[in-house]
Amino acid sequence: MANIFACLIDYLFPVPFFAFSIFYFTLAFVKNPFLPLTNFDSFKEKAFAGLWLKFGAAFSDQTPTEVDELLAGSKGLILDVGPGSGEQLRRFSHPENIRTIYGVEPGVTLHDKLRANAGKVGLGDKYRVIGGTADLDSILPTLVKDGVVKNDRPSAKDLAVFDEIVCVRVLCGVPDQEASVADLYGMLKPGGRFVLCEHVVNNRSWGANLAQKFWMLVGWKALMGGCDLRRDTVQAFLKVAKEKDGGFAKVEMTQVDPHSISTHVVGVLTKKQKKR
Repeated sequence: MANIFACLIDYLFPVPFFAFSIFYFTLAFVKNPFLPLTNFDSFKEKAFAGLWLKFGAAFSDQTPTEVDELLAGSKGLILDVGPGSGEQLRRFSHPENIRTIYGVEPGVTLHDKLRANAGKVGLGDKYRVIGGTADLDSILPTLVKDGVVKNDRPSAKDLAVFDEIVCVRVLCGVPDQEASVADLYGMLKPGGRFVLCEHVVNNRSWGANLAQKFWMLVGWKALMGGCDLRRDTVQAFLKVAKEKDGGFAKVEMTQVDPHSISTHVVGVLTKKQKKR
């Protein structure tokens, strides 16, 4: 009985999120009544940013703890995809091993908080914020400007500059996941690692799977910044790696909370070294 009750609570967790999201959409409209007519994307960004600035810290506390050990080992040149307001940055617990982190975040309203949180955890000037999405066109201009990439039409070899690419609860919300994964894959060095912590489709629990379908049907994606509860993110990475290099050198992924509507996959995908 206790397990059934716990599952029901889990399946109903989106209810308060819906309520909070509607409130912040309404608040954004009151503050910017003409913005939905002139720039609807900007209106959605402001509404979701209001929600995230209020509850982002609480959301980050629910991140599977398995990711802490992975980010403790981060080093070199890193791309942090979709860091939001930077609530997860404290998990980079050894900033002395990090040369530079580029944080690519489309929510411009979150940038000030993101920079502030980077300073709080000892990253400071090592953390560079890029206003953009998880695709090459958004990221490349800054890399060229900083001299990380030689020019705006680099070869595949020159483009692969990052020692590590981190994706924590972000790829659920990119518009075209496979295209974004392909772009990210091209920017990772041979032998580099993807560190993933993503909530995904639950194919291990029929109840959670059904609940995911229901919440997507009634508007979760529209109200939660484009978040899709039912993506098979690891499969997207495996497909791209197979097409580019015949697969990854190493796949170390674990599914946690397997009976939850927000089940996560956590782990590392290591890119193959190029043969000489």
